[in-house]
Amino acid sequence: MRLGWLANSQYAGDFVALDKGFYKERGIDLRIDPGGPNIDPVSLAASGSNTIGNVASIAAMFLARSNGIPVRAFATALQRHPFAFITLDPKINSPQDFVGKKIGIQATARPLIDAVIAKYQLPRDKIQITVIGADTVPLKTGQVDIITGWVIDAPQMAAVGPGAKTLLLWDLGIRLYAFTYFASEDVFKDRSDMLAEFVAASAKGWEYAADHVDEATDITLKYAKDLKRDLELETWRQEAPFLWSATTKEKGWGWMEPQVWDDAIGVYNGLGLLKAPITSKDAMTQDILQRATARPKR
Repeated sequence: MRLGWLANSQYAGDFVALDKGFYKERGIDLRIDPGGPNIDPVSLAASGSNTIGNVASIAAMFLARSNGIPVRAFATALQRHPFAFITLDPKINSPQDFVGKKIGIQATARPLIDAVIAKYQLPRDKIQITVIGADTVPLKTGQVDIITGWVIDAPQMAAVGPGAKTLLLWDLGIRLYAFTYFASEDVFKDRSDMLAEFVAASAKGWEYAADHVDEATDITLKYAKDLKRDLELETWRQEAPFLWSATTKEKGWGWMEPQVWDDAIGVYNGLGLLKAPITSKDAMTQDILQRATARPKR
């Protein structure tokens, strides 16, 4: 499996499932390959270099399908995307307060801020957007009023310091799943039984990690080197609640609703970011989730 980013505690469930032998119990000999800024899990899975891929956001999946890349998602680790707008200004409480402000973003966040501007009909010419990457200094020094980031990212949030206010993208009505698993159409055709067993093992790993935060962090550090334990522990502590929702209470861990996909696809299509029209049926499936046994419900 190819991760969507560098190995760290944000993937604690997968590392726990690997370390505890949950995949082997299901007949799967799994190797987890880290991702990174210059590694594309979609192209690697589509080409067969990796059997399974994981993406930080489902946007990567429907962008791929709109470009004719034969991959589909089959489960998601996080029910809500932890992407947020972060500010130290107590007067910024809603998207309407973005008007007249300077916002520092990661380059990949451009469609997300554009989606918020469009949804709330904000005057684009009165919002100054600049790419700053993950640097928090511009916010702390007043060069920008708002930055973007993941609220579960303890190192970033610690760098911002106390008093930070966060506006989750999900709560603003732009809904994306995060840490989503996918495979090529060839894998679906030839190894769908394996994918169902994979989901069952992963579900067990993520549940165990959520219930054993300290142990899950220590397990992760076996596979992810040169990280600070206290920050990785806090990251996982902040992330664990994102695994569960009202939907998982009914449908179980990993569930994805087609409507969430179709709404997000509509947002990206409205921004002119899709090369060809697609729907959720092209980009995801619930079939593997329905076949996976023993997925925890909470």
